[in-house]
Amino acid sequence: MLKTYLLVFAIIVIAAAIQGAVAGSIISLIAGGVLGALILAGALMLGANPTLALILALVGSLGIAGRFIPAFFKKGYAIWPAGILGLLAAVAIVWVILTLVRR
Repeated sequence: MLKTYLLVFAIIVIAAAIQGAVAGSIISLIAGGVLGALILAGALMLGANPTLALILALVGSLGIAGRFIPAFFKKGYAIWPAGILGLLAAVAIVWVILTLVRR
């Protein structure tokens, strides 16, 4: 279940990065691409190396949360991208940490 969530989350992050690039923000493409790739790599590696996979997913999720949760509150509670990505990142962080602790 976590693997599916992380795959979907990574795809949404990468799609948001592409949307940012189309809007003229190359830094959004770079940052979103790197963080989305970390989350995607974590999801894909869960079976082979779970600890490394969870750490990669956690780092990517922390990066997304660090960017979008503060933006959600600063920019008048904008639903997209700050609200959605911030919420998805928060869920991923909690889920990954719980999974790491239970190992």
